[in-house]
Amino acid sequence: MRTKWQQWLLIAIVTGLWSLSSSYANASTQPEQLHWSERSIHKWSNGAKVQSNVDRNGSLQISADTQGLDKGFYSAYLYELQNRDWSGSGELRFSVRSDSDQVLPLNVVITRADRAALTVSNERQVILIPKATKQPGLVQPVDGLIELAPGFEGEVRVPFSSLMIRNKPDTAGHVTPGNILSWGITMTTSENAQLRYRVGNVKLVPAQEAAVENSLSAVHIHGDERVVIPVAGQSVAQYTMSGLPESSDVQFQLAHPVQGVSITSGGLLTLETEADGAKSVVIQALIDEKWRTNLTIALDPSTAMKVKEADGTPRFIPAPDQVSKVLEPSAIWLKPWMEWMIRIGLLFIGLLVVIPYWLWRREQRALQSGKSHSMNHRRSKRLFRM
Repeated sequence: MRTKWQQWLLIAIVTGLWSLSSSYANASTQPEQLHWSERSIHKWSNGAKVQSNVDRNGSLQISADTQGLDKGFYSAYLYELQNRDWSGSGELRFSVRSDSDQVLPLNVVITRADRAALTVSNERQVILIPKATKQPGLVQPVDGLIELAPGFEGEVRVPFSSLMIRNKPDTAGHVTPGNILSWGITMTTSENAQLRYRVGNVKLVPAQEAAVENSLSAVHIHGDERVVIPVAGQSVAQYTMSGLPESSDVQFQLAHPVQGVSITSGGLLTLETEADGAKSVVIQALIDEKWRTNLTIALDPSTAMKVKEADGTPRFIPAPDQVSKVLEPSAIWLKPWMEWMIRIGLLFIGLLVVIPYWLWRREQRALQSGKSHSMNHRRSKRLFRM
């Protein structure tokens, strides 16, 4: 009996250890929730009035006011000063809700233990997932800032492969946070602005779970960023993708329909003359039917209609219905109807000359024929007399 009891005890111990190891393995692949703390949050600004507080849900509420300040740009930085080990992580995620009717320009700054400041590169992508659509979009920062639309509410994902050492763009994709001293949100805006937003649900995602997002951090749409609207016919431009993982499927489409503009799934953009008046078009690359990235194309009106010679004469060939507008009213000899009158007149003059000449020639031939007949008759009479 004792041996049997020991066997059951051994099975229970092994089962418990296996359960603990499974729980640890699952925990190691789950995002780590980070919590704001009023005591560890610090603020910095170069003139903007910045206020913050942590609400009962654990979200950090931030307001930045540049009302009445001189013309220029002002920055604010709210960061958590606390040592952390991010060496096993691959992505930072957090939710943002903007309560302003202005664009919210922000970025992430992570300070490593070696004092190097990491931020998102202009040449890399972050992922925005609006709460309303749940459609993940790949977005590049502009001038070092991630621009969130007015009233944006959703999740921001920052793959660590998009980070670079500040002011060293060649380090993008080659740095990792490791041990950090602090991390926070930076924001830059112009004068006379009021921005209010909240940041919460901050998660540190393990590298394994964030592998897909990191593989997409360097994707780009390549092609002309300006296309001329044709005066006649079509204008075409080809667009391609770079930085894609192997075996990725890409389909091009228009983010919003524009009259006279179309694009094939392979990236061939076509502009018709009907696009005249459109200022821009947004083409969208759909990656693996999930991830989206956009490129805005400026549509320029053709200058062919405006090019003139030194004397002011247009260089382009006008359409028939435009001839009357191009010619001066006094140039009557160049009117189309005058050309036909001249042709008819020349034909009439030709007939007046040709017909009398033809009748005269006919009369001459008749006279010559009569003379020949008379001469032959006289000769025949002479022969008869002899």
